[in-house]
Amino acid sequence: MTTIGIIPGDGIGPEITEAAIQVLRAAAPGLTYEYLPVGHVAAAGSGDPLPDQVMDRLRELGVVLKAPLEAPKGTGRIVKLRPDGHRVYPSINNAVRRELELYANVRPVHAVPGVGRPGAELDLMLVREVSEGIYSGIEHRIGDVAQAIKIATRPAWERIARFSFELARERGYDRVLLGHKANVLNLTDGLELEVVRTIAADYPDVELQDMMVDALGQAIVRGDVPRSVVLLDNQYGDILSDVAAAVIGSVGLGPGANYGADVAVFEACHGAAPDIAGTGKANPVGLILSGAMLLRHLGDHRAAEAVEAAVRLVLGERRALTPDLGGSATTGDVTAQVVAALDEVDEAVAVRA
Repeated sequence: MTTIGIIPGDGIGPEITEAAIQVLRAAAPGLTYEYLPVGHVAAAGSGDPLPDQVMDRLRELGVVLKAPLEAPKGTGRIVKLRPDGHRVYPSINNAVRRELELYANVRPVHAVPGVGRPGAELDLMLVREVSEGIYSGIEHRIGDVAQAIKIATRPAWERIARFSFELARERGYDRVLLGHKANVLNLTDGLELEVVRTIAADYPDVELQDMMVDALGQAIVRGDVPRSVVLLDNQYGDILSDVAAAVIGSVGLGPGANYGADVAVFEACHGAAPDIAGTGKANPVGLILSGAMLLRHLGDHRAAEAVEAAVRLVLGERRALTPDLGGSATTGDVTAQVVAALDEVDEAVAVRA
């Protein structure tokens, strides 16, 4: 019996969390769930958005399904007090990743026929380095001058480069595509490019390509990026994964997983969307597909494939589309259709297995 830690999040978080758990219960009934307060809910009780006992429990469980936590504009910094000083994080979502020592954020982008822009047949695995970069939160302001420091270290980029090449081998991709701006950020992005080129030599079966990140963004919008593992730094990955998800239909379709040495946290790529909380308009697919990634992480490949196939069936046949996809279905409608579709796809998945 495996227990999954649940961070239900803010805004639409509780709604899509329940949707994802309904699908997980149908696909893998042996799992159990433990809800843990993080963010505003935790701060309301203890004053600490990241209570030590909660973070310890998440580390103990090792596998977490996390809904988005709201990060206010301009005031979302998190300060975590420690006996030896304090740590400052630019947002609560960033804080969760770094407190749990997660470093690789994987965001798959797989087009579904009949959904999204015609011709945008993207098949990508975006890998985002999330332990450093401009999102390290090292900022200063003196009067009318503000500075942000971008951090790039050789050890972190050796680790994320190896992760990306191993992922390409594991998932059958023959290319790693690095997006960067080494023509302008000669030292930081230049170091990243240097390190990735060095690591690539250990993977002669996987081609390395690199592109300026602005040209890569244009290619994603056009839908003509070759099938690749796309490696990006923290900020570039955050932006382009949302763009890529929108190209295939909606940011609400984007799943994600964060990996560290001992903990894995699964979350959709979108935000908390407080403006539609409680309206039934939230698209649960991103978190449902994150749940499929969780199942694959646990080794239940058959259940993971069934969830993914059920989502493709519901979307491809337009059985239930939320407003972001041009439909009028509710969060509950989509969830019910995906659960029902699991029975339809189960036999086909069993045959392939």
